[in-house]
Amino acid sequence: MKYLVSFGVLAAFAIAPAALSQTPHGEAQGRHGSVTLSAGFPDDPRTFAVQAGGAMRASRLGGAGCVGFITEDPTFILTYEDAGDVFDLMLSAASETDTTMSVRTPDGTVLCDDDSAGNLGPGITVESPASGAYEIWVGTYSAGAGYPDTALHISELAYSTANPFARTVNAEAPPATTLSLRAGFRNDPASIEVSQGGDVRLGPLGTACVGFGSEAPSARLTYRAGRYQLYISTESERDGTIAVLAPDGSWHCDDDGAGSLDPGVTFAEPQSGDYLIWAGTFSDIGEQTATLHVSEIGYAGIDNSVDVSGTPHDGSYRLEAGFSPNPFAMGVRVGGPVSAQLALASGHTVVEGFCYGHMTREPTMRLTWTGNGEPLYISAASDVDTLLLVNAPDGGWWCDDDSAGGVDPGLVIDDASSGVYDIYVATFSSDETSTATVYISETGWGAEALSMRVDTTLEPRSGAVTIDPASVALPYEAELQAGGPLRAFQAGFQSNDYCVGHISREPSYIVNWTPDAPLPFTIYLDAERDTTLAVMTPDGSWRCDDDGSVGLNAGINFPAGEAGLYYVYAGTYGAQEAPATLYVAEGEAPR
Repeated sequence: MKYLVSFGVLAAFAIAPAALSQTPHGEAQGRHGSVTLSAGFPDDPRTFAVQAGGAMRASRLGGAGCVGFITEDPTFILTYEDAGDVFDLMLSAASETDTTMSVRTPDGTVLCDDDSAGNLGPGITVESPASGAYEIWVGTYSAGAGYPDTALHISELAYSTANPFARTVNAEAPPATTLSLRAGFRNDPASIEVSQGGDVRLGPLGTACVGFGSEAPSARLTYRAGRYQLYISTESERDGTIAVLAPDGSWHCDDDGAGSLDPGVTFAEPQSGDYLIWAGTFSDIGEQTATLHVSEIGYAGIDNSVDVSGTPHDGSYRLEAGFSPNPFAMGVRVGGPVSAQLALASGHTVVEGFCYGHMTREPTMRLTWTGNGEPLYISAASDVDTLLLVNAPDGGWWCDDDSAGGVDPGLVIDDASSGVYDIYVATFSSDETSTATVYISETGWGAEALSMRVDTTLEPRSGAVTIDPASVALPYEAELQAGGPLRAFQAGFQSNDYCVGHISREPSYIVNWTPDAPLPFTIYLDAERDTTLAVMTPDGSWRCDDDGSVGLNAGINFPAGEAGLYYVYAGTYGAQEAPATLYVAEGEAPR
């Protein structure tokens, strides 16, 4: 949307007293030049090379909606002559960075914009512009973004998003160093020192490309491909990035794929030919030094692959539905040399959770399960921070860190199919190994195999009430304790709502709603803590809510208001329980 301004409206905006102390209007010098144009000027738009950014907040200019960071002096000065009512004046800027614009018009009014020109470029339109000097500041939206090369466009017709002045990498430039390898090369990884970073933005190369590099490639790898994968990565003390131009002309970029802050790209079926490599830095910190690793084993020559078909380290076991004793417990060793994050980064399907930690290449243990679609609970307990990674019979991965309490992991696989489950127990730290106990159960996690599902047959924690709205004064109030040991998203709710928070196994309260005919009503909470709600309705369906009432309080509206039992679970978003007031009222929850 254009930023449309008329001088009649602008007269109402006064420069704030805290605004920047300004050079008298017409005497400021443009840091990147000036131009004089007359209304109806030819060769529209006129485009000028400038650098955006600065250390001063644009808000100090005193205009409405001024954002970004600019220099004290204007970026550019436009002197506009012979103005009239025929043309609008349209100012825009284009850069590889999110830029902003501030303009001080001849009468001293300050106009500002962020993204109206498109592609994160600012645009300001002045209707019926006056003759005189227009002081233009082009800023960067974020602090510390440097001074990116930017195009300033002056037009009477339209905004422009073109930036002919952006520096880019030059694949024709001689690389700083070269390396020639053929498939199966010895001394894997091949490692050489390269220059990292520079003043050229890598972002325009592709959606995954970030950071700063040099114009010329850091290295050229001439590779004769074979049957191996190809791993290219850099290692340094800085947050690095990488961009690789493959022999087929495709770009491959990464930020932290090789682990920690080191980047890496993988070619599953590499081609023979030249790979041009730009070693970058995430921030604009100038040229640094990095080590370039080329490997057919893994990043930096480390094999981070998993072998689910390998022999498990701590045995294979068979269990059938209804097994006893419950839970089945087995002592195992945990930790290993393989980074789970790297191992499962490509070619694997993660069904649930975030997969990280350090584990063995082969499974810790293997479970062959025969069941009838019951839930299967797998958890581990240890003196160290452990993680669970389970490869299910369909090949999907299930991962967890701390769901079983403390730093112990726990997974529940609903409707667990019969087949082989390869179980990995990982440690959080790469240099840590220890022992743990793995528990397998049909009811819950840990040594007690406590159920993690709600049970509406249990007595409610804080009471029950029958409400006939024709005879009971509403709203009805009841004091209760919100929260509990169960996580709502694992409690067995079959709901289209997003169920969150911590709840009890038994209902918090039971409401028997008995109107003569369906009547809209609501159930909501009031507490000093962030509350959540889960309610089983008379037809057996579940409704969940987080912030549906005032502030951080939960509230659920029942527009149909059918008669029957409503099982209410009052939760807390955090793990700590808290007192709350339950309200049952006609209509909708207050907001």
